[in-house]
Amino acid sequence: MLQDGAVEIAAEGERAAYYRAALQCLKFVESRRPTGRRLGADADAAWKSFRGDLETADRIDLLLRDADAEWPAAFGARTVFDLRATAEDEAFGAEWAPLDPVDAEELWRQMAGQRGPDSPAVAARAISEAWKLSPSPANVGAVAPSEKLILVGPGAVVAAIEAFAAGTDLDWADQVAVIATPPGHRHLAAAGAALLNATKASRLYTADELPEDLAGRLIVSDDADAADRAAAERFQR
Repeated sequence: MLQDGAVEIAAEGERAAYYRAALQCLKFVESRRPTGRRLGADADAAWKSFRGDLETADRIDLLLRDADAEWPAAFGARTVFDLRATAEDEAFGAEWAPLDPVDAEELWRQMAGQRGPDSPAVAARAISEAWKLSPSPANVGAVAPSEKLILVGPGAVVAAIEAFAAGTDLDWADQVAVIATPPGHRHLAAAGAALLNATKASRLYTADELPEDLAGRLIVSDDADAADRAAAERFQR
């Protein structure tokens, strides 16, 4: 349930999926390089000492803001829901409302009891599952450091994340562009930067905003959004 005065900028199911997926991504980056300030016993103790009147919902948003600053645009709702009126360095925006306190407590308990993903590929699939996506197989093949890719569809994104995690001297933010309009598809692509520890944000485009100079090897998976697929086909011509 949205808080009083909140603006509906995402359906409740999408909001819940976003938070679950974002926390899966956070659990992975923390397991890769634990900071002690986001998750775990030290983080819990620190939160109890200064939380005051804040709720678990506020804690989740603070954690995602912090992670979004370290991996730009990989954790915030601004990128996932294409909130164009929100500043690029702002994870949520003034109109975004945290989770309902009861829902946030339940989600936090569920996530605390789960083991975090142990690889970029597993994390990508956990994010997909949170959004109820079933990525289709896609053949990315070997990727050279000088090669550019254009990805369309969750399956293409997951396959590319796996390829980049296994490769060497590859740069996700520089080499990959993703055409993704639905929020779940955008979230998976945006999170790719954090999963691969990229220092720059994923390059994301909706079906109606493709730049004229977009270039690269096009990979479209069977689960691509119809509008994104059509945009890719127009580009391919």
